[in-house]
Amino acid sequence: MLLFIACQQTTEKESSDGNAAIAVASDSAAVTNRDAAEIEVSSRRIVAHQMRDNKNELMGIIPMPENWQFNSKPGKTFIIGPNGINVYNLPLKTFVYSSDPVYQQSYAQAGIKMRQYVDIETLVKQDFVPIAQKEGSNLIRIARAPEIAASDKSFSDMLFKVGPTNERYDAAITEWIDKSGEHYMIVVHQNAMIMDNFVSWSYHCHAMQAPNPVYESAKATVISALAGIRYNPRYVDAYNQSELQKASASWAAHNSRMRENQRNFDTWQQNHAATSAAINDASMAAYNSRDAASDRNHNRFLNYIKDENTVTQSGTAQKYQVETGASQYWIDANGNYVKSDNPNYDPNRDPNNDGREWKQGVIVR
Repeated sequence: MLLFIACQQTTEKESSDGNAAIAVASDSAAVTNRDAAEIEVSSRRIVAHQMRDNKNELMGIIPMPENWQFNSKPGKTFIIGPNGINVYNLPLKTFVYSSDPVYQQSYAQAGIKMRQYVDIETLVKQDFVPIAQKEGSNLIRIARAPEIAASDKSFSDMLFKVGPTNERYDAAITEWIDKSGEHYMIVVHQNAMIMDNFVSWSYHCHAMQAPNPVYESAKATVISALAGIRYNPRYVDAYNQSELQKASASWAAHNSRMRENQRNFDTWQQNHAATSAAINDASMAAYNSRDAASDRNHNRFLNYIKDENTVTQSGTAQKYQVETGASQYWIDANGNYVKSDNPNYDPNRDPNNDGREWKQGVIVR
């Protein structure tokens, strides 16, 4: 609570340092447009922005320049800065792995494909680089971000756990350049829970787009903001109480190692769903954003992660998500699609077609 009071007091203090820096810069003929843009991003004083959910409950605080905005509305940009700076939430992906034949059979029967845990550098190379290269982007660098991983862990430490767990948290800053020469950043948050020979792990991301003149200052500001998030302990009390009651009521039923570990795994997944909600009570896969330009960039980032393309039907504005790997797509009225690399193929002339009408899709760039 002292932290929240201090941050609120900081927000209310009067300071002219940022305005003075901008005024001095504007009076100097030696300052370029790029310098002026950097000053606009970096010189504003840092204040504690309140993070509130869609019920207006205080989730926590995030330190950002006073002229930046935190957005908790579903389907909207997570952080909005000046000069075209936008930060998006990207979807959470969860995996499990075990060498135990019992686990392997159980998850295979449930249709869940296992994936071994990998370190964050390997994760970036496996999941991000191939997709980015298809889009004409290249990885510039990967750098660990222990301060962001510590912030993620601080929230997890507040959450109710069924029993002792061995958890790992990691984070990395990945920087990219697209085929147009524009830079962008994806912050990868990775975590894992290890129980005997069973591992459940996941990752989610924040993707930042910013014009090149302000990219470096925006990058530093976003990294600092993500590392500086502080959560409201009272916000998670209701969730923790609910989980404690469920665990107490059902603990006696967990009479085997398999079922006990499954309960831990289910709770762990719920915890990380709560983490996402605490950061932004919105769909991680939402496509809407402030305007058409940021919507296209948001969609591009999502497509990178999910290895998908966005297509529209010829003559309509309706958008569909399809798997990558084909040069053309055909879509019916219900959104079903077929893909092909044969330029002469037309499912409407296919004798195996069931009579549905197919329209050729156009890939949105």
